[in-house]
Amino acid sequence: MKQALKKAAIAGIIVEALYFLSVTLFLATKADLALTIWESMTVVGAFAILIALSIFAEGYRIKPMYRSFMLISLSGTLILTSAAHFTSIGVVRQLIAQGISVPDYFRIGFFPSLEMTVDYTAWGLFIGCAFLAFLLGIKDKTLSILSAVCSALCFTGFIGSFFSESLWYFAPMGYGLGFLIMCIAVIKKGAPTTDPKAE
Repeated sequence: MKQALKKAAIAGIIVEALYFLSVTLFLATKADLALTIWESMTVVGAFAILIALSIFAEGYRIKPMYRSFMLISLSGTLILTSAAHFTSIGVVRQLIAQGISVPDYFRIGFFPSLEMTVDYTAWGLFIGCAFLAFLLGIKDKTLSILSAVCSALCFTGFIGSFFSESLWYFAPMGYGLGFLIMCIAVIKKGAPTTDPKAE
């Protein structure tokens, strides 16, 4: 299990790094290809977090009820963000490339819009619930604190987005930077002790 935890954490770090690189590439170039890479990495990131947190939950013996709720929430994140970005890549941007006018409220990157609302729900509400379930089910103090911070930031970003788009950026600090730190913590900690109450 120690190796599984380490591999999951390393994979999580790599995917997070690639995601941030894709964001940087798009911001630097504003190119269509860069946007496609960014959107694709968003979906890949959701899948990677689902797998990593599943392995963390098993390795740190999270209570079954909370583990199930966490997996349902992470699945919601993956489904919603996939729907938003695949629609953007495969439908909306294809229509725009053909010269068809698509209203901003159907486009990724425009707020408020239907696709951004779906994506914010995925990465604010649903993943916030996943981190909350992880928090409630785990006994390790370090990971409890990190999951509490991640959850709070995601919820803050989601609720804040109803008032100002700039407040949304609390959420990426949770599922991005917070999750990255969590992966580093897992690598340092390794597998838990035999008795989970002794952690």
